[in-house]
Amino acid sequence: MKPFFRPVCLAGALGMAVAGQAQAAATILLWPIDPWLAADANATELWIQNQGNSATTMQVRIVRWKQEDGHERYTSQQDVVASPPIVTIGTGSKQLIRLIKQAAVPAGVEQAYRIIVDEIPQPDAKAEPAIGLKLQMRYSIPLFVYGQGIRTMKEGAHHALAETQNLSWRVTRAEGQPVLEVRNRGDVHVRLSQVTLEQGGQKRTVAEGLLGYVLPGSSRSWPIPAGVRQPERMSAQINARDAQWQSTPVN
Repeated sequence: MKPFFRPVCLAGALGMAVAGQAQAAATILLWPIDPWLAADANATELWIQNQGNSATTMQVRIVRWKQEDGHERYTSQQDVVASPPIVTIGTGSKQLIRLIKQAAVPAGVEQAYRIIVDEIPQPDAKAEPAIGLKLQMRYSIPLFVYGQGIRTMKEGAHHALAETQNLSWRVTRAEGQPVLEVRNRGDVHVRLSQVTLEQGGQKRTVAEGLLGYVLPGSSRSWPIPAGVRQPERMSAQINARDAQWQSTPVN
C-alpha cells in the first residue's frame, strides 16, 4: 500500500511569530490510512516514516471514538494499544508500530478508535536563534476492530460492507445554519465521499473527496453550500465502493 501524507491539524504553536515566517515540522508519512482488525486478528501494523531533514520523536496513542448527539467523543482506553508508544525516527527512516488487541470484541459489534500520532518537540540546546514558529503536528486516522459475525473484505478499497438501506439523510439546522445530517442505523461505520446535493435539477458539491464518517447507530452533520435549502436528492460514494448511494431525504 502506498504511503499517505495527512497532517490532520496543528496541535499547537511553540515560540513567537516574527516577520510572518515559520519553521515547518518534520514531514511524516503514515500508512495504511485505514488500518483494521478482523475478529480473528490480534494485531495489525502502522508505519511511520520521517521524510524531514532532522530526527523526530512521535507519540502514538489510541483512543475510543464515539459519536454522541452529533459530536465526536474521544476517551482513553486499553482494549487496543500501540507498541512502542513513543519512537524517535531518524531522517529517511521508518518505524513499525504494532496495534495490539488486548480484549475480545463482542459478536456482531464494530468498535471504533482513533490513532493519535503527536510530534514531540525537540530541545533546542545550543541551536542558533531562528525566526518564526515551531509547529507541533498531530495526525489522526481511524481504526476499526470487529467481533465475529461482521462482514468484512480483505481485498478491495475498503474493508467494511455498509448497506445503504440503513442510511438516511435530511437537511436540518444547527446554530441557525442549514446542515446535512446523515444517520447510520447499520452495524458498521459509513465513510462518505464525493457527496453532492441536487435541487431544482442542479447539483451542488458538498465534498469532492472525503466528507467524513458516521459510526453505527449515530448521526453526523456537515454544512451545505449556500443557496441549497430543500435538496431533492443526495449522491455519495460509500466506503470507497464504485457504486453511488442515491437517496431522497427523510422527514
